[in-house]
Amino acid sequence: MRFLPAGEFQVTYRKQGSVALESLVIRAVPELIFCKFQYDPLVPPHGPYDWAFLEKHVLANVNCIVGSGDDSHTPLARQWEQQGKRWIVECGVPALDGKQPLTAEQAFTYWTQNPGFQAPHLDGVVADEFLDNRRGMKYPEWTEAVRRIRSDEKFRGRFFYPYCTAIYKNAVSAEFLRVVMDSGYPFAWEVYLQEQPDLDRARRHLESKLAGEMRKWRAALPGCERHMIVCLGYMSLPTTETLNINPQVDYKVWMDLQFQHLATQPEFLGLYGLMEYTSGYADDETVRWAARLYRHYGIEGKTNLLSDELGFRYRLDHLENADFADGTTGWRVDAAEIGSVATNSFRGFGWLEGRYPRTSLGDTFLWTKRSAARPNRVTQQIKNLRPGRLYSLKLVTADYQELVQGKSAEQKHAVSIQLGGARIVVEKSFQQPMANNYAHTLGAFKDQNKFWMNDHFVVFRAKGRSAKLTISDWASATSPGGPEGQELIYNFVEVQPYFEP
Repeated sequence: MRFLPAGEFQVTYRKQGSVALESLVIRAVPELIFCKFQYDPLVPPHGPYDWAFLEKHVLANVNCIVGSGDDSHTPLARQWEQQGKRWIVECGVPALDGKQPLTAEQAFTYWTQNPGFQAPHLDGVVADEFLDNRRGMKYPEWTEAVRRIRSDEKFRGRFFYPYCTAIYKNAVSAEFLRVVMDSGYPFAWEVYLQEQPDLDRARRHLESKLAGEMRKWRAALPGCERHMIVCLGYMSLPTTETLNINPQVDYKVWMDLQFQHLATQPEFLGLYGLMEYTSGYADDETVRWAARLYRHYGIEGKTNLLSDELGFRYRLDHLENADFADGTTGWRVDAAEIGSVATNSFRGFGWLEGRYPRTSLGDTFLWTKRSAARPNRVTQQIKNLRPGRLYSLKLVTADYQELVQGKSAEQKHAVSIQLGGARIVVEKSFQQPMANNYAHTLGAFKDQNKFWMNDHFVVFRAKGRSAKLTISDWASATSPGGPEGQELIYNFVEVQPYFEP
């Protein structure tokens, strides 16, 4: 892939020996952006997302990288530049909080002193982020700064990419985007769509939030599609900030549906680019899957659902009642003592857990109180498996009394997960303590007073059509591993096919 200006080009073909060229396919492809280099997953065992990982799974499928401009990345950025591709640097927006004074000169200096505009091997900046024009916003100053960047010969060939929400709705912020487009710069429209409960509602949601919104964009800013990068959400990690809100839905298929919508709906004809934001909020399966979607739709030009080819289905049917919203329906309960297992709810727990935007999903959970005599166990048969196929299992646990009392400590919960009729892939499986996302506050839990949870992640290979899942509040069959009387809560028990590397 190589960036070329509009116009006519000639391709020269040279052969050596008896090799014959039977066919040549040349395609116009969108700008396909990886965001962002060396932003490792916030749940560390899924990473790192270093250059070796990208070379193996991502780089062949993208033509632009968002990075930090760190000097240590210079050899990689130069190598990328030599392939005719772009490397841009993520930066901020000056005076975004609306509380500070700002001049156009100050904004111009802030952006153009960034390595993205200074280093010869880099191609510009992507500024995070431009919001609705409300009190204190500095759109006139930002707009004039972009005009100055465009007119300065030193920055010819560099690019200013703004991240933005639907700012076409206001005349002042729409004028900012007109100047961006007139300067020949792209912009990234952020559209972070949470899972819908079934396929029909998923398609209606896409029509409303993507195609329907795009019609408004094009009416307000004719030709905007030729500059627009649709920025979707990688966000799949429980306990960070996640659009993967429903354990009965495969988030991979939800991503696929969004890509297919952009590739097939007439509102997006001529769309400039695609990206996913941002790798730190994604597990490695999601990062690899997004790269494969880039290739399927953006390079190969296909319009069928890739999920159909691989046997992934939107609605997951392997487990029932995965968030314990219906009490213990579908689960067999083996309580250590009378009253030591129950279901409960806590308003806002799903938000504290990272589900985004805010939803009541996740406010329900299983509750256990550990006994010294024997473990509490719940079991369910995992159904509709394909023998030999890899699957993932996710689970979130937390300490109930910490949630109620507003004070939490980092700890690894004494919980065990057993799978009868399946082989666990130990090197891909882990249990990781994780604190709530800085923006997902609840009651006493704020940025300086974190709520600690555990991410449980298990990859297993099915031996047959079903497997028996057992969740226990003992570390093993013979040892509690944790304090007697500890009250743990459990939800987001998600089982889905695993996209193999």
